[in-house]
Amino acid sequence: MKQLHKQMSSKRDDDTIPTSQSSPYSPKALKHPRSLPRSLHYLFREQRLLFILVGILIGSTFFILQPSLSRLSPAESTSLIARSASSTNYSPSRMSFNYGGGKTGRVPVGINPRRLRIVVTGGAGFVGSHLVDKLIGRGDEVIVIDNFFTGRKENLVHLFSNPRFELIRHDVVEPILLEVDQIYHLACPASPVHYKYNPTNVMGTLNMLGLAKRVGARFLLTSTSEVYGDPLEHPQKETYWGNVNPIGERSCYDEGKRTAETLAMDYHRGAGVEVRIARIFNTYGPRMCLDDGRVVSNFVAQTIRKHPMTVYGDGKQTRSFQYVSDLV
Repeated sequence: MKQLHKQMSSKRDDDTIPTSQSSPYSPKALKHPRSLPRSLHYLFREQRLLFILVGILIGSTFFILQPSLSRLSPAESTSLIARSASSTNYSPSRMSFNYGGGKTGRVPVGINPRRLRIVVTGGAGFVGSHLVDKLIGRGDEVIVIDNFFTGRKENLVHLFSNPRFELIRHDVVEPILLEVDQIYHLACPASPVHYKYNPTNVMGTLNMLGLAKRVGARFLLTSTSEVYGDPLEHPQKETYWGNVNPIGERSCYDEGKRTAETLAMDYHRGAGVEVRIARIFNTYGPRMCLDDGRVVSNFVAQTIRKHPMTVYGDGKQTRSFQYVSDLV
C-alpha cells in the first residue's frame, strides 16, 4: 500500500512540474468575461440595449446644456453670424418680419419668413381688390369676405386659381370665426350714392374687433378724411378733431367712421388689440366704379359720355386725391 501511494503521488508531481520541453513561462492572460461575476456578465450580455439608451441620454443632455456657440464670446458670435449672412448674399434689413402680435424679429439665414394668413373685408371692392393683389404678390394667404353689395367678382377673378386665395360671401354685420394673423377691415360703402340709402353699420367693425381679440390678430381700420367734417384747418393734422355736423344727410358715413375709430381705440386700450387706423382721402384708379358719385369718377364718366362736367359752387374748392396703388 505504501508503495502504491508513493507511485500515485509521484505521478501527480510529474503532471504539475513543467518539463524542459514545455513552453517558457508567461504572465497569465486576462480572464474571459465568463469568469466575471454573474451580475456583470448578465448586464453585458442581456442588457446591451439599456447601455446604449443610457449613453444616448447622457450625450443628448450634454449637447443641450453645452451648445457649441456658448464657447464663443458675444462679439465672436455676432461676427460669425455676419460672415454667414454675407456669404449667402442676404441683407439683414430684408430679413425682418412682422407677425400678428406686432413683435419684430429676425429670420435665421436660409429660412423663409412665416407666411401670414390675412382676412380682408370688402376685398372685392375698388381699394380692397388692389390690396388683395398686393398681399398675394408678397406671398401671404388672403381670405376675402364680401357681401358683393358694392364689390364685384370681376375684380378678383384673376386670383381664383391661386391656392393662397379664398373668397367667402358673407356680411360682416354677422359674426364669423376664422384663424388669422391680421385683419384689414375695409367693408363699408364709400360712395355717397350707396351710403345715403344704406347707412354705415358699426356692427361690422365690432364683429371684426371681436375676432381680432379672440385670435390675437393685428387690426387695420380704413377710416376716412370725412371724420374732419368741414375742417377749419388746412391741411389737417391727425390731432385735429374736425368740424363736424352729426345730423346732416350724409353724416351716417362720417359719424359711422368716427364711431368705428372710437371702438378700435377702446379695444386697443381695454383688450390690448394692436390697432392701426388709416384716414383715407379721395382715391381714384383702375376698377373704380364710374357711377359711384365721387368727383373723379363723375368727371371721367361725363367726359366719356360727352356730357357737360358738373361743377359745384364756384369751382374754387380744393381737395386731396391719391392714386390707388400709392394708397395700397
